[in-house]
Amino acid sequence: MPLLLLCSISLPTDYTDVEAAATDERKKLRIPVLNYHSITVDPGNIATITPEKFEAQMDALAEEGYTTLTLQQFFNILEGKEPSPDKPVLLTFDDGYADNYQYALPVLQKHQFHATLFVSPGMVDDGYYLSWEQIKEMHEAGWDIQPHGMTHPHLPKLSAEEQAYEIVEARRLIERHLGTKADVYCYPYGEYNQSTLTILKEYGFRYAFTIDQGKTTPDQHPYKLKRIFVNGEESMSKWKSKLEKG
Repeated sequence: MPLLLLCSISLPTDYTDVEAAATDERKKLRIPVLNYHSITVDPGNIATITPEKFEAQMDALAEEGYTTLTLQQFFNILEGKEPSPDKPVLLTFDDGYADNYQYALPVLQKHQFHATLFVSPGMVDDGYYLSWEQIKEMHEAGWDIQPHGMTHPHLPKLSAEEQAYEIVEARRLIERHLGTKADVYCYPYGEYNQSTLTILKEYGFRYAFTIDQGKTTPDQHPYKLKRIFVNGEESMSKWKSKLEKG
């Protein structure tokens, strides 16, 4: 009987130690979320990156042992529901340019990389942006597809009702076309106000990404997650420095 009593007392202590260690690990967690846009040749436009440089960056991620995450893996790690790999990274692509299908998709397939695409459904199928068929193919290849507003608006310039339409209708169309959940938002131009945050909460969005610079950490507001902008004009060494240091 005394032995059983001793065991019952020691177990909670052991559990507390493990829990404390897990909490410490989460406090140290910093995940780079790379923010890409168009993959094309457009000298002077820092939001674009050439296909050659993009492929070189993906090759470097593979060579240096990075693990690209799905959105679910990313949030599970942030929430402490699963352990983080040694070198995690989340690849995100904003706006839904057709060149993402032409250049990014095959490179990521070569490395069996995951990625997340933030798309504006109101701009789909116009030739410059992705078609629904291309988006479906990317989704089937393992890309997460999430909303970026219906028409990529400046949200703070809209009324609350107009904002709600832009945010919720974009989610509805993605879910209808792909049969998936689209409850992670990305702010067009990185802009939002208090009405935006209220709408996201009211309609059950889990997280939202900004263009505030830095790595993502568990203590960031769920609707104010940071990312690292990929400047296509910068050198590989500068890109690697941002990737490692945030």
